[in-house]
Amino acid sequence: MEDYRIKIYTRSMNPALYDRAMFFMDLPYPKIRLTHTTADGYFYKILEDTEADIVVNIDEDAFVFNTKRLQSLIQYVIDNDYVNCGMPDGGVVGIRAYSPVVTNPYFNILNTKKIRERFSLNEIKNIAAHPPFDASSHPKYLLKTNYRIEIAEPFYPFFLWINQYFKTFYLDAEDHSDHYSTCLKNHNGEPFLLHTWFSRNYYFNRFHTRRINAVVAYCETKTGKKFKEDIEKKIRNLIWIIFTFSNTQRRKIRRWYYASKK
Repeated sequence: MEDYRIKIYTRSMNPALYDRAMFFMDLPYPKIRLTHTTADGYFYKILEDTEADIVVNIDEDAFVFNTKRLQSLIQYVIDNDYVNCGMPDGGVVGIRAYSPVVTNPYFNILNTKKIRERFSLNEIKNIAAHPPFDASSHPKYLLKTNYRIEIAEPFYPFFLWINQYFKTFYLDAEDHSDHYSTCLKNHNGEPFLLHTWFSRNYYFNRFHTRRINAVVAYCETKTGKKFKEDIEKKIRNLIWIIFTFSNTQRRKIRRWYYASKK
């Protein structure tokens, strides 16, 4: 991996979650937090970084509890010339029942150098329909749960375009004991990451906040590391919570006002 410039990118909306996720991402690579990006525009922003060859894309509610297994996966992806690596958005875990050939972007390993060499935004924008899916040619262990063949998310055309020109390595996963989170496995079938989903509910929904905190505690146990939040970050997070809550309430009031005018 010494010959590759590797970076870690995260599309972030919650500074408290981001701090927790990066605490466990104990790897010697630059970490970049992107804010105010769209679900698909985020990837185009990553591609602008010409000083990155390999990008580990990870959500702020995804917690790595075994970095050695992750590093082994990165090496495997590089050695086998894969351009994308991640969990299928359908067929693997019940919480996602969409395309089995599009990877959900809570975690990816992307060879952005190769993507840039062939990149065409026009081609991506022209992908209006999901291509036919042949289940017989797809690994059966990755079709354990329901799936649907459709363009379900704004980022689908980007990943479908990658599939047209490059190799994708699909990762298996299983449900965590909380029945919401997803435990992702590497190429050797070894668990290394927990993705909690529902990141927008952190601090704003008691159930999911407690559940995500329990996953953080689980990762602390697995890694032997204890996350600690200093007073400065606690104040910053409190300000962010107040600001975000106020904006949410204003939007609700605005929607109610315009609805009442109809």
